[in-house]
Amino acid sequence: MGRILVPRKTICGNTVIIKGSEAHRIANVLRKKAGDVIELFDGSGRQYRAKIALINNGNSKSIEAIITEEKRVPVADTAIKISLYQCIPKGEKMDWVVQKCTELGIYDITPVISDRTVVRPDPAGLAKKIRRWERIAVQASEQSGRSTAPAINRAEGFGSLLERTGGLSGRVMLWESETGLHLGEYLKKQKGNLMDIGLMIGPEGGFSREEAERAEKSGFVRVTVGKRILRTETAGLIAAAIIMYNAGEIG
Repeated sequence: MGRILVPRKTICGNTVIIKGSEAHRIANVLRKKAGDVIELFDGSGRQYRAKIALINNGNSKSIEAIITEEKRVPVADTAIKISLYQCIPKGEKMDWVVQKCTELGIYDITPVISDRTVVRPDPAGLAKKIRRWERIAVQASEQSGRSTAPAINRAEGFGSLLERTGGLSGRVMLWESETGLHLGEYLKKQKGNLMDIGLMIGPEGGFSREEAERAEKSGFVRVTVGKRILRTETAGLIAAAIIMYNAGEIG
């Protein structure tokens, strides 16, 4: 049964009103009807079972459902919070990054603009992309059984990102020119003391040496995940999986 994310503000007593794309999904994709039971979660640690009371098929589709069961679940999806700093790739690659990293359990995602980032949309275009990535993250959370959807943060320049991430217990940059320190070795040295970690992934052309040096001076540790150079849309997922494995989340 598909799970649907509903904002807490849409719940009043034991009644929930579902609108927009989620109402469309329930009625047209899952093909639910009045009387059917649906699974809901609000992103704050509550899950619900609800029975559909009414489906409004007017110009603005909406569904009214009655909550029949409520339970609390742990808000934290993983023992370690991974913040992905992904330099924006070309085309629809970021869609894939958001979807798969959400399924894996990423805590939040920040689109980054670095020296070699090709995609540099105007503010309106970037806002549209972020809304799309937010929808993808919600859908992937519903599908994968997460209790929360990862935040898609506003896009940042490389320099400003370096300045604001110092509070994390660990920060790593995946850099294709790094050969000395493997990500797995770095994690073992931390001996399980990482509660949160920032993961920096470059664009198609990689990070410049100047950027790598700036990142290191600001506290990022440059690491590799192996001998082969990965595509930007693959690198973050592989690195996140290694972090999750070392934290005992997968494997």
